[in-house]
Amino acid sequence: MSQAEQREKRARIKALLLEKGLEAVVLRKGANVAWIIGGRAHIPTTLELSCMDVIVYPDRIVVVTNKIEAERLKDEELSGDEELIVVNWFEGRDGQLPKGPKIGVDGVDSERTNIQGEIENLRRKLNEFEVARLKEIGRDATEALEDAMLDIDSEDNEVEVAGEIAEELWERNLEPVVLLVAGEDRVKKYRHPLPTTSKVGNLAMGVICARRKGLIASVTRLVHFGELSSELRENYEKLLNVEAAFLSGTIPGTTLAEAFKAGQVEYLKQGFDRDEWTNHHQGGPTGYLPRDFTAHEKTNQLIEAGNAIAWNPSAAGLKVEDTLVVTESDFDFVTGSKEWPSLKTAGRSRPDIAIR
Repeated sequence: MSQAEQREKRARIKALLLEKGLEAVVLRKGANVAWIIGGRAHIPTTLELSCMDVIVYPDRIVVVTNKIEAERLKDEELSGDEELIVVNWFEGRDGQLPKGPKIGVDGVDSERTNIQGEIENLRRKLNEFEVARLKEIGRDATEALEDAMLDIDSEDNEVEVAGEIAEELWERNLEPVVLLVAGEDRVKKYRHPLPTTSKVGNLAMGVICARRKGLIASVTRLVHFGELSSELRENYEKLLNVEAAFLSGTIPGTTLAEAFKAGQVEYLKQGFDRDEWTNHHQGGPTGYLPRDFTAHEKTNQLIEAGNAIAWNPSAAGLKVEDTLVVTESDFDFVTGSKEWPSLKTAGRSRPDIAIR
């Protein structure tokens, strides 16, 4: 990340500190640390906490880490603006961190003031540098998933398909933080189908959340071997109409609840069961997590320019998903390609089920 990008974020944090009457904030969670440094903040991908702690003061930024990570972080992840405090790997980092009611922190902490919500609000508003990076990530993630899905065979099993997808992602310097695959036997049963050794058969769904330097793009694509049945075609077109309602409701200045309700109502209008939307979450804000939270009918969070959102309506063993960034007046998709077959729905080009 450039120093200019980090300084813009630090200026926002400085304003927050002034508003809250705080002297500094300690960032410990991986998503927040990745946001402030614009780099990889994890070692195991399973941990919520980062491999470093970042202290942001009004006039400087300090990174606390251990000897194992320090040189790599300095060479490959940090901007050069940061001061570095290095401890032994067998020592805790907490002793190097400021404490007290005048120190903010991004979580529950008995020795500091929790401003997690305020930090997450800052993180969700992507700046111009992040939007540009997310567009590159979205393009590459789409290309990786689509290339893989067009290369699979009906005799492949789901694990083999996942391997194809993962290979395409890593070739593009993308980490698969979520990777789901379902063939025809499992796609109607499970909304989060971790891949198994089951054969793909006539229908395959691939789902990814792909990350580079902290930022994440989400994409889903479907492939069918042989001609689509009229029922499958009809259900997919109805699902695209549901997605169109979510998208049309994604208006800057309105709430996520309003966008959610538009999609919720459309499920019923399209002839799906009244409770179909309850079978899986419908998406929500993204950026530095696959979803910051899942939107629902009581989510009063405003939709603002710079927010990244991924809606993912699903029904009848089908799902549609791309990632968008809200602009001042509308939104732009950051995933999608002209190479994949498409349909026009509500005036937008949307991914079709690819026929093999």
